Amino acid sequence: MEKSVVVTSWKYDVSSRYLKIFYNNGSGELYHPVPEFIYDNLLRSTDKTAFVQKYLEFDLHFKRLQISASS
Repeated sequence: MEKSVVVTSWKYDVSSRYLKIFYNNGSGELYHPVPEFIYDNLLRSTDKTAFVQKYLEFDLHFKRLQISASS
């Protein structure tokens, strides 16, 4: 059985509109440009992982880069 990856933390910069998402497996992703209302909705979400998958991973308006957890 494959272990699921879960969002563990996040950082957002309002001025640059960069959103960093970190996962329990040590990986991370950087999204840009993310409007503040998307970040606010992430904070209100009860399931951060589902929110990221639904609204960030499959949205063609955001650029996504893989980053290391030490970034």
